[in-house]
Amino acid sequence: MSAIILVVDDNPELVDGVKLTLEMENYQVLSATSGAEALDILERITPDLILADIMMPQIDGYELYERVHSDPRWVKVPFIFLTAKTDKVDIRRGKEMGADDYITKPFDPQDVVAAIRGRIKRLAEVTGRPAPGDVLGTVKYLWRSKLGPMPVPVITLMIVFILLSIPLLVVYRIIPQERGAATFDSPPLRPDVGEMITIPAGEFTMGGDVQGAGQSRQVYLPDFQIDKYETTNAQYRVFVAETGRPAPENVFADEIADCPVTNVSWEDARAYCEWAEKRLPSEAEWEKAARGSEGFTYPWGNEWRDGLANTREYERGNVSPVGSFPAGASPYGVQDMAGNVWEWVADEAASGQTRVSRGGAWNAISRWAQTFASNEMPPTYTQDNLGFRCAR
Repeated sequence: MSAIILVVDDNPELVDGVKLTLEMENYQVLSATSGAEALDILERITPDLILADIMMPQIDGYELYERVHSDPRWVKVPFIFLTAKTDKVDIRRGKEMGADDYITKPFDPQDVVAAIRGRIKRLAEVTGRPAPGDVLGTVKYLWRSKLGPMPVPVITLMIVFILLSIPLLVVYRIIPQERGAATFDSPPLRPDVGEMITIPAGEFTMGGDVQGAGQSRQVYLPDFQIDKYETTNAQYRVFVAETGRPAPENVFADEIADCPVTNVSWEDARAYCEWAEKRLPSEAEWEKAARGSEGFTYPWGNEWRDGLANTREYERGNVSPVGSFPAGASPYGVQDMAGNVWEWVADEAASGQTRVSRGGAWNAISRWAQTFASNEMPPTYTQDNLGFRCAR
């Protein structure tokens, strides 16, 4: 997967120009026209590098840098200033703060590309992890981390793979199977994990007059069904065993069997739903299931209430098992529609280059858990706060 770059500048034309240059170099680009907007994006997506102007209203580049690097979630993200402030004092201040580079305007676009490449390569050297898009480096990293430093002949790898597959095949053949059911010795904590809830046909209010939501409007939907819970690791591991699709890290760990599966791309989510003879919900379906016919701001009502959802305010610091907040269910009884993990939906964003996700997450603030709040990410994106549920 190519690196994700967050470009922050209050000049939309400059942002568009930098975005075009970086996309031609196969980077994925997120953009913000203010420091506040950049912080909102960071609550949802952690980029591989931030490229920011200094002179911006309200939150300038210096303050943005300090906020980013005072948060343990983002402290390792490389940060490059791109600015018209050319005085030596300003340049010195940026470097003393710890910025990874300082590029002055006007600039050669290729200088920006070179600076980004250098910082991402340096980060890879420091962390020992391959740079995004480095296929050979990724292969080498996986070889070292999973198989050890000693080279292993291909025939040995094949034998090891076969031997490791036998227990899974035996379990899969012996334990009665049902699509979407978990297959491990201890049953999941929630026996109703595959349950679906029928949402009746009718109109509902979609959207809202806030950032991150479309304009408020009435939408009619025919009846449909949606999963009561987010898709769990236990369910996803059955899909992996049957299809051979690569599994996210830790999906086979019994202790998180009833937690939502994460680190899945939009295509991973779509493929699972298709395998389960379902589909991803549309954005409108997801929102109706979350807010009900009365158009609630949160699944349980119009006011935020602590303890009803796994968001940043709850301070769990990770995903919760599905169904951990029954009092926070939607009017239809759908669970975890606020917080826990962002959920992929079927819709493309207006740009046509990203896909929509809904619901907020365990590390996102409560306003992103509003029923009409919308997020968008590249369809190849994976993160530990991003999962899905199915509909039909």
